[in-house]
Amino acid sequence: MKGMIGVTSPDKSLGIYIHVPFCAGKCAYCDFYSITDTEAMHDYMLALTGHIRSKKKTAKKRIVDSIYIGGGTPSILPASYTEKILETVYDVFNVAEDAEISMEANPGTLDGTKLAAYRSMNINRLSIGLQSADNAELKKLSRIHTREDFENSFMLARMEGFDNINVDVIYALPNQTKESLKGTLDYVLSMAPEHISFYGLKVENNTPFGKDPLIKKAIPDDDTQYEMYMESCKMFDDKGYIQYEISNFAKKDHACRHNIKYWTCGEYIGFGPAAYSFLENRTYSYVRDLERYISCACDEIALIDSDEQLTKEQIAVQYVMLGFRLRAGINTEEYARRFGEDFDEKYAEKLERFLSDKFIIRTANGYRLSRRGMMISNYILSEILDFQ
Repeated sequence: MKGMIGVTSPDKSLGIYIHVPFCAGKCAYCDFYSITDTEAMHDYMLALTGHIRSKKKTAKKRIVDSIYIGGGTPSILPASYTEKILETVYDVFNVAEDAEISMEANPGTLDGTKLAAYRSMNINRLSIGLQSADNAELKKLSRIHTREDFENSFMLARMEGFDNINVDVIYALPNQTKESLKGTLDYVLSMAPEHISFYGLKVENNTPFGKDPLIKKAIPDDDTQYEMYMESCKMFDDKGYIQYEISNFAKKDHACRHNIKYWTCGEYIGFGPAAYSFLENRTYSYVRDLERYISCACDEIALIDSDEQLTKEQIAVQYVMLGFRLRAGINTEEYARRFGEDFDEKYAEKLERFLSDKFIIRTANGYRLSRRGMMISNYILSEILDFQ
């Protein structure tokens, strides 16, 4: 397709995130920036592509090895808009021939024609939001699809040649039991996706769930959530999925390269309202306001919501915080190479009690969280990194 020819010989790698804020309906638990009014989709596409073009200078001497189109519900866009966005990215940036190009999709917005169009525009990884295979649970979450819609979308994607599919699942839903969760996972595993993202429900205060005291009371207690997580991980193990991050499991060679870039403090540029970027030790985000984004797309200063130049010490803290999310954990030699300091000298005393309790495990080249440790990772990291 015009403008979508990748390049070889990668230099300094870069990821690109594109935020599509439109949704057919707002889920009761969702705290991401999204809107249900889709009338501005065309104007947004024009603003977004204009903003991407403005980064031509930034694109020099960098190779884009991952593109992630997230939301919102990116699959709600007309395929022609998605094509135009990707053509612009290929026009402006040097995109590697083997770049991972991911697209989030909701089963209620997919069909064979759209999936065939995605394949023609180099999208090679699909992330489908199932969340639950129980239709009653889906209704409670305000999802617009059913289990049957998901199955139809998944099979159509296979027919169109998608051989790298992620399925999103959420556990610890209101009134969910271990048995109903097992039913969902049995179903997902029977579909044999290449990747499974498995997140515990987080109830945010500014969402419909967060404002409903009955929902909070219906969430499974901590002990049940622990059992749900550990038993589910065992199910993934038994089916050959490799846990490479606290909430992510993949068949061999199918870990999400774009998300690994986040967890290893790699560089990426975000486009769209509420999108974040990390580039040249600077982290910044754009306004959570679609109208403002559309009207100011050619005025970078007007788009900025937050902006911070990070010190080496701040990046080192981020590296530890995010690195412990990965099953591989922290490589102390890599830490010394990147930050010029001895990890053991800095953290060994704080790690000791977690090592003795087997929440942290010593590896051949560093440290990682055990699965037990993963369940209390926020507490462990707050202790190690002195967060208040």
